[in-house]
Amino acid sequence: MAFGLNNAIIDGQSLSDSPYKIGGSGFVELGWNWKTRLGKSGNSPRLKYGFMFQWNKYELKDNKILVQNGNTNTLETFSSDLKQSEFRNTNLVFPLYFEFGPMKTIEKKDRVRYINNGKFKFGIGAYGGLNLGSQLKLRYKEDGDRVKQKIRRDFNVSNFVYGLGTYVGVGDMSLYAKYDLSETFRNQAIKQNNISLGLRVDLD
Repeated sequence: MAFGLNNAIIDGQSLSDSPYKIGGSGFVELGWNWKTRLGKSGNSPRLKYGFMFQWNKYELKDNKILVQNGNTNTLETFSSDLKQSEFRNTNLVFPLYFEFGPMKTIEKKDRVRYINNGKFKFGIGAYGGLNLGSQLKLRYKEDGDRVKQKIRRDFNVSNFVYGLGTYVGVGDMSLYAKYDLSETFRNQAIKQNNISLGLRVDLD
């Protein structure tokens, strides 16, 4: 499991100029990983691989919403005062990491297990997969009524997702960062790539 802050690297803009709130934008990942040692000792580097579901959320600033006009996306001011303007992508990705650090050896009658057991570890690798869906969620008042609106569209989101990731930590907890090399939206004049920083929990 992993969770934390989410935002975008946009051509010609700094993070402070991003149309997405830094504190309000976040990500969550849930999945399953396996480990395979590359050598015979418990301290050998490992391959860590599996599958993860990613939820990347952007919370838009300044009463803006994302609008799809054919093959073009634009940010437009909404007609009412927004309480929430949130765009979310759901992805299924398959990570592959090289993990380094000592492991504790547990010998049993029929097998040998290697666990981290509170020791330092470092991982670096990549991931790739598919976008499963996109959604714009709006909350606002109209004529005194509270309105919740969910808009599910293509939003010109890239169908394939791929990027780089790294983590460093002790035991089950790690500081985790990932960066999508694939653009969030395909064929747009301004390129945008997702970036995330948070905590990762590996239950060995």
